Amino acid sequence: MLASTSEVYGDPLVHPQDESYWGNVNPVGPRGVYDESKRFAEALTMAYHRYHGVDTRIVRIFNTYGPRMRSDDGRVVPNFICQALRGDPLTVYGDGSRTRAFCFVDDQVEGITRLLAADVEGPVNIGNPSELSILDFARLVLDVTGSASEIIFIEPEDERTRDDPKVRCPDITRASTELGWAPRVSLEDGLLKTADYFREKLGLA
Repeated sequence: MLASTSEVYGDPLVHPQDESYWGNVNPVGPRGVYDESKRFAEALTMAYHRYHGVDTRIVRIFNTYGPRMRSDDGRVVPNFICQALRGDPLTVYGDGSRTRAFCFVDDQVEGITRLLAADVEGPVNIGNPSELSILDFARLVLDVTGSASEIIFIEPEDERTRDDPKVRCPDITRASTELGWAPRVSLEDGLLKTADYFREKLGLA
């Protein structure tokens, strides 16, 4: 089982992204090392499958979140939740129009488990197709946490955000038809569980 990523699609020109899309990745850009390493890992996996008869699976994971994330890992879910719980401003990079689709960890694990047990060649998207903008996500975090924090907009200083995908949303048709899988946990419920975890972690419970 290869844990791949939605980053193989790069800054996509096809939306939502299905497994047949080859992606739009800048191989020499600041994000290229991660994106291309995952794409190469998929190529190696399929080469071993074709030429050596190895039984393989490839899961393309989309923005998993949930309890036990690290508060300082830099991703948007712990960033926003911890900022909201502390009463700090939620920092949105750019104008907040970029989109993401977040999948709760329980759903992600179930999808991966079903894929591992299935007879499916090639990659399979496992993610939640409920897409929303980062600005709307920030507003949802404020609502879920009951926070009075403000939302501020800042221009990113890190070059790595230069090729940051403008949109990201999985087409899960293949997972639905071949694995009988679809996410069941709503974003609101998942965020409530995640916020409860961080409240305790931060000593705010």
